[in-house]
Amino acid sequence: MSYNAEQLNSGFLSLTAAGLAEGTNAATFKTVNTLTFTSNGVFKSKSATDNLTFSSGHTALAASQACLFGIWVNASGTISTTQGPIVAAGDPCPVPSTPANVTLVGLIKVTTSSSGAFTPGTTGLGASGVTAAYSDCMLMPGTAQ
Repeated sequence: MSYNAEQLNSGFLSLTAAGLAEGTNAATFKTVNTLTFTSNGVFKSKSATDNLTFSSGHTALAASQACLFGIWVNASGTISTTQGPIVAAGDPCPVPSTPANVTLVGLIKVTTSSSGAFTPGTTGLGASGVTAAYSDCMLMPGTAQ
């Protein structure tokens, strides 16, 4: 709850839904709407963008695992991602850490089946054995998803 107050007080909010979805190219995601957001209290916008990639350094998910990926935008419109803790499929996923000076766009929850695996930036979000759920966010949820 205190993080939400910090976001409000520091001026980093998404004001419209980006419309997160699987990207056209393999192992990518996209926004289908123009995003209006504030960055340090200043109004900004970013047009819909396809074939966005995950940031480097994320950990792969093995079979029957899940986690949340935070999707962020900075003042210049650059998209980046963070990864939350990996949990067993079916368990609530803790929210990812929050980098400084970026606005939350949304969350992608990735869950693998007993025969699936997911490597960010390599495996497609619609691959066999992988389920992706997309949430547009104004603020980081206060509880696990």
